[in-house]
Amino acid sequence: MRILLVEDDRAVRITLRDALEEAGHQVLVHEAAPAALAALRHDPVDLLLTDIRLPGGDGIALFREARRLQPECGCILMTAFGRIEDAVAAIREGAIDYVTKPFEIDELLDRLGRCEEELRLKRALALGCVECPGERQIVGASPPSALVRERIAAAAQADVNVLVVGETGTGKELCARTLHCAGRRSARPMIHVNCGAIPGELFEAEMFGHEKGAFTGAVRRREGRLQAAHGGTLFLDEVGELRPDHQAKLLRAIEDGGFEPVGSSQTVRVDVRVISATNRDLASWTSSGQFRQDLYYRLNVIEIAMPPLRERRLDIALLAGDFLRETANRRQSAVPEFSASAIAALIAYDYPGNVRELFHALEHAVALARGGTIDLVHLPRTFQRPGPPAPASGAPLPLEEAVRNFERAYIERVLERAGGRRSEAARILGISRKSLWQKLKD
Repeated sequence: MRILLVEDDRAVRITLRDALEEAGHQVLVHEAAPAALAALRHDPVDLLLTDIRLPGGDGIALFREARRLQPECGCILMTAFGRIEDAVAAIREGAIDYVTKPFEIDELLDRLGRCEEELRLKRALALGCVECPGERQIVGASPPSALVRERIAAAAQADVNVLVVGETGTGKELCARTLHCAGRRSARPMIHVNCGAIPGELFEAEMFGHEKGAFTGAVRRREGRLQAAHGGTLFLDEVGELRPDHQAKLLRAIEDGGFEPVGSSQTVRVDVRVISATNRDLASWTSSGQFRQDLYYRLNVIEIAMPPLRERRLDIALLAGDFLRETANRRQSAVPEFSASAIAALIAYDYPGNVRELFHALEHAVALARGGTIDLVHLPRTFQRPGPPAPASGAPLPLEEAVRNFERAYIERVLERAGGRRSEAARILGISRKSLWQKLKD
């Protein structure tokens, strides 16, 4: 990493610089806040490592300026015992970690190693996604998609239980698989459990396993889903469908890290990470007593909300392009083109079925177009609303140009609807005011 080290004690500064450089990092060194701030204004860095007490300022203020000037820059604070409260407050604002003086160099290098891994993962996710063999990738250029990738990067390294929420078809399972592949458990299995598909009387046997002869039909010993996920990830899909008695049994197993298979008195110990997914409002269900509060908090250490497709329209063309390239590779054929009216219809549609509905529409269109240009008539009837006029020549537009034309017309319509108020238009579009300003300028 490229590290900006700010420390006023000369002996500590030199010792840290030498240790960091020996570990392979590039180090910029300053002893006072003003010089460090000047460096942040023109020198990109991956990490700010700063003492809280500094000549000419303090490390907390420097951290805040670093976040403003270089939002991707991480920060680790060094503090004396008496100012731990300041460091904790900075953690709440987004600092990565803090160390209390005096500390061991090896301890600091260990924390830097975790920070470097998180940075590497964030950059990989910013480019698309950590790849899972055989899985689609999380793609998207919209602010909601960027937020999802940022959450995944943090949650993957934290190795804590995660609750993925969102409407049907938003990609909750893909999010779970990405989390698994990006974390330290990726070499171990991810076991998928559809909580709404297991018959009630078989829940314990499925989850915890059973001994031979434990019940009628148990002709041999069977390992449960929890034991199969040992060392890896247990993915609880549709977790909101769990019955109350099943919730209690699952909670005990997760809290204790152990359970007894049906028909056995021996406790099986497991180490699993639990990722759950639901399209239910579990917070409301918890308040009304439909879902156990203690289980909800146990599962929801970090929550990742998958946005509906109508809130990330900027991603529709990217998703469509990826899907068509994947289809063309599978069929060993050329990638189909879109007409202007077809791409406009795809972007304008509200997608009650989200990404799943988009892929269904594209499968429908590819089948009807039979290798030719995908036009409006090839999409499902629900998509066939009037779009912008086709080019005078009748020739299909390149995808990028078609998207640009539609985006301009769509932003103009939203601005008109918002009465010219740019902040309201940006809210409707799901982008920042700065992004909208740039688009209008372009």
